[in-house]
Amino acid sequence: MKGGLRFEGVRKVYRWRGSRVRHESVKGAVLGSWWRRRRVKAEEHVALDGIDLTIEAGEAVALIGPNGSGKSTLLKLAGGILRPTRGMVDVEGRVTALIELGAGFHPEITGRENVLINGMLLGLSRSEVEARLPEILDFAGIGGFIDQPVKTYSSGMYVRLGFAVAVAVDPDVLLIDEVLSVGDEAFTRRCLDRLAKMRQAGVTMVLVSHDLDLVETFADRAVYLGKGRIRARGTVDSVVARYRSDVAGATEKPAVGGVTRGGIDGEVQRWGSGEVEIVSAELTTTTGATRLVPGGTECRLRIRYRAHRRIEDFVVGVAWHRADGTLVAGHNTDLDGLVPKSIEGEGEVSCTYPALDLAPGDYLVDVAVHAKDGAAYDYWCDAVRFRVTSTVDWPGVWAPFHRWEWDGELFE
Repeated sequence: MKGGLRFEGVRKVYRWRGSRVRHESVKGAVLGSWWRRRRVKAEEHVALDGIDLTIEAGEAVALIGPNGSGKSTLLKLAGGILRPTRGMVDVEGRVTALIELGAGFHPEITGRENVLINGMLLGLSRSEVEARLPEILDFAGIGGFIDQPVKTYSSGMYVRLGFAVAVAVDPDVLLIDEVLSVGDEAFTRRCLDRLAKMRQAGVTMVLVSHDLDLVETFADRAVYLGKGRIRARGTVDSVVARYRSDVAGATEKPAVGGVTRGGIDGEVQRWGSGEVEIVSAELTTTTGATRLVPGGTECRLRIRYRAHRRIEDFVVGVAWHRADGTLVAGHNTDLDGLVPKSIEGEGEVSCTYPALDLAPGDYLVDVAVHAKDGAAYDYWCDAVRFRVTSTVDWPGVWAPFHRWEWDGELFE
């Protein structure tokens, strides 16, 4: 399967010889430049040093860290925009970079002509670009301006058209550098929904962002860069917690059961006797675990547990709520009339949802194993965190599939 990325011993150094100066004469310019080349030693900036990183096909990995840590340089190396000073960069499949949207647009020709040219530069034939043109124009939503020179576009129109072209080429690898921080709310919502659907299709994604909330809902793994080196890598929660801790100058407290999660006070809200321990909880779709789910997608909540003794009196339950605390739903094996067998050792419980009909937004899920009288073995608040996307900003919480009819006739 295409889409893998591999960095081995990558080092990237930028070199320059200082700023230019004005001269009084041609002779002074020639002699001065010659003299400076002899006397002025080239300055160097090491952007990346000793990077070893493998990203598997279909993964979504976030690069985080302060400004100047090497994130964008790493992304440009993956996209072939830059070459490493030393080491190897190997990328399998077609790559699209959402780094500087519309950077290749020519201001004097129309949007339609720019779409054709940029689509072919990204690897499509002219006939393939023309076949996808209606989809591109529909997503961009710039109307009749598509046949006007690009120099007449607003910055928002420019970005929308650039994004629409970039995601229409069916890449194996998508590189994203802060593009979701530009544009209005409606544009960001449409972008997230498109990216979520591409993730479901198995596209490998590498995201650079300072929006840690987005990182926590978007990525499977995170890599924390600092001064050109990898300072931490692993699960999103643990790496983001490490970065936040470094920024705050404090040490993150370890969570119960070895799972790190930053709450308001830096601690995980979790309690129980510990006779049964929830090892992990995750939301999965057909492509695996995810934190970014298009509305209406079939998904499964998977809970791994470890029972330290044989237990026959137990109930497994979940509670869904929005990030603002609004309760969405709650259900457990006892309310559903199930009579589970005894548990002992390690195992897994899962609950399947044929369609996640939720309005777009951030959601959290509490998971628990407790006795029928309510005594908790392990109650884990906010064990699962994810974001639902949609092209429409549906109000409320429930966003079911629906259709309208007028006098018995369906609306198109």
